[in-house]
Amino acid sequence: MVVRLFIPPGEGQHHIVPKRPEPLPANATLYVIVASTALAAANVPIFAAVARRAVPDFRIARTAYFIRSVAVLGPCAAAAGAFTNIHYHRGFTSIVVAETVKDPAPAKLWEKTERYTVEDGCIAGAAAGMLAFLPTLFMRRVRTSWTTRLLGMTNIGASVGIVTSEAYFQYTGERQKALKELERQRRRRSLEFHHIFWNKLLMAKFDPMIQQYVRHNGIFRAYHLPAEVYEAPDKYGIASKPTAEKGESITASATATENDGRFYKVAKDHLENLEALDVEGTKRDVEACRQERQMLLKEAEYMYHELTRRQHLFCTTVHTCEDDKQRQLRELQLLSIAYNRIRTKAEELDRSVLYGTAWLQQKTAMDSNGPPSAWLSRTTLCDPESHDPAVSIAEMQKFQEQFEGEIKQWEALVKSRAPADLENREKYKRDLDDARLMLRAADQVVYEMELKKGGEKGAVEKGVKVGGHAEKGVVEKGVKVGLIADKRGGEKGPKAERNADKRGSEEPGKS
Repeated sequence: MVVRLFIPPGEGQHHIVPKRPEPLPANATLYVIVASTALAAANVPIFAAVARRAVPDFRIARTAYFIRSVAVLGPCAAAAGAFTNIHYHRGFTSIVVAETVKDPAPAKLWEKTERYTVEDGCIAGAAAGMLAFLPTLFMRRVRTSWTTRLLGMTNIGASVGIVTSEAYFQYTGERQKALKELERQRRRRSLEFHHIFWNKLLMAKFDPMIQQYVRHNGIFRAYHLPAEVYEAPDKYGIASKPTAEKGESITASATATENDGRFYKVAKDHLENLEALDVEGTKRDVEACRQERQMLLKEAEYMYHELTRRQHLFCTTVHTCEDDKQRQLRELQLLSIAYNRIRTKAEELDRSVLYGTAWLQQKTAMDSNGPPSAWLSRTTLCDPESHDPAVSIAEMQKFQEQFEGEIKQWEALVKSRAPADLENREKYKRDLDDARLMLRAADQVVYEMELKKGGEKGAVEKGVKVGGHAEKGVVEKGVKVGLIADKRGGEKGPKAERNADKRGSEEPGKS
C-alpha cells in the first residue's frame, strides 16, 4: 500500500499547514476512528450496569453491544471530523495560504509514499475487520443487522490497525523522531497566528468562529514569547522550512524535497516552456492580472488618501489624552503597512503581466520564424546600446560573492570525514558542481556587461574576462584573470576564492 490519506490543501507550502512527518498520518482527523472505538468500549460496562438494574431480564452480549455502539459512534465521529476538517481548511488555511502562494496545492484523497505509514495500518486493519465480518453472514438468530456488523467490525479493525502501527513505529523509533519534528513545526506554526491576528485585512476574511480561534492562538498562547521571536525565530530554535512564496530566490533551501534533493533549483528550459505554452490560457491570465492590478492600484490610491487625511487630522489636533494619541499613531502605522502590502501585490501582478506578455510575444515570433527584434522587449526609459548597467552589474556581483562562499562550504563538506557527511558526499559533490556552474554563469554575464560598458580592456581591468588567457594583471580584486575560465571550467575542484592569488588544485572528495 504505502499511502497517505486525506492530504490537506496547501500542505507544506506555508508554515500554517506544515507537512506532518511520516509515518504519522497526513491528517490528524484519522484519529477520530480510535476515539470513537474507545468511547464505545467505555460505554459497554456503563450500559451493562444500567440495563441490569433497569430491566433485569434483558440480556445482550457485551460483544454485540460493543459492535453496535461502534457502528453508531464511528460514522458519527467520522462525519463530525470531516465537517470540522473541511470547514477549517476552507475557511482558514486556504485563505492564509492564498495570500502568499500563487498556486496552492489542492487537497488530495490519497498519495503514494516511499515508506509505510499509520494509514497503511488503518487500511490493513479495516480489511481484516471486513474479513472477520464475512463469517457472521452465515450465523443464525443474530439480533444486529448485517450493515451494523459490517460498520462496527470494519471500524474496530481500522482502530486496531492504527494502534498497532503506532506501537510498531514506537518500537522502531520512527514515531519518536516524527513527533519531535511535529513539535518543532507546531512551535513555528504558532508564530504565524501572531502575524495573522495583526493583519486586519486578512482577519476580515474569516468567519467569527475562525476569528476567535486565531485570537486565542495569536494572543493567549503567544503572549509570553519575547517580542523578537516573531522576527528572528531561528534564534530561539523554532525555525522551519521556508515557505513557497511568490518571488522566491533562485536558490532553494538545503532541505528541498521537490528538487531531487538538490540545493539549487533546476533551471527551467525556456524553449520547452514556449513550445508547451497555452496561448489562450496565458492571454486570459494576463488579462485577469491586469484587472486585478488595476483594482489594487485603485484600492492603494484610496488607502493613501485615507492615510494622508488621518495624518492631517493627527497633526492639527491638540491631544489631551496620551492613550488617544498613541492609538491614532498606531492607526497611521497600520494604514501605512496596509498600503505597502497592496502596492507590493500590485507590483507582483505587474511583473506577471510583463512576463506573460513577453511569453506571448516570443511564442508568436518563434512560430512565425520572426527576426531577433521580434523577440526583444520594448524599452522606453533607456537606450540598451548606450546604457551604463552599473546597478545590474552590482546585482550580478552579489551572486558571484554568494556562490563563492557556498563553493567553499561544499568543498569543506566533501572533504569532511564526519559520518553524516560521508553518507551525503555524492549529494555534496553534485551541489558543488552546480555552484561552480552558477558561478561561471554569473561570471559570463558580468563579463559581457563590463565588455559592453567599457570594452575588452575595461572588462579585463575588472578581472572578469571569461575564456581568456591573459598572463598579466593581478588586478583590483587580486584575481589572476587567466585562471577564471581555466579553473572554473570543467576541471576538477579548485577553491573559488577571488580574494587570494593562490588557488587550490586538490580534487574534492579525495583525502
